Amino acid sequence: MLNICLQALHGARPYGVVENIIVHQDHRNRRIGQKLLQHVEAYCRSIDCHRIMLLSQAQRLDAHRFFEREGYSGSVSRGFKKYL
Repeated sequence: MLNICLQALHGARPYGVVENIIVHQDHRNRRIGQKLLQHVEAYCRSIDCHRIMLLSQAQRLDAHRFFEREGYSGSVSRGFKKYL
C-alpha cells in the first residue's frame, strides 16, 4: 500500500509512505517485492516526491535486509506507533 502525503516543507513536495509490501512465502526470492518497490519508486518520482518512507516490524530481520538491499536505510529515523 502506498500513501502519498502532502508536505509543508521541502518546497511543498509530497512524500510516499509504504506499508504492507507482502509477498507470500511460497513466492519469495523471485524479485516480486523488488518489482513492487521499483514501481512505487517510479510512481513517486513521477509526482516529484522528495522521499519514500516505510515501516517494518522490529523483529522482521529478513525484511530489513531486503529493504536495505533496495537502498532504504533503517538508521535514518526511528518509527513510533500507538495502537488505539
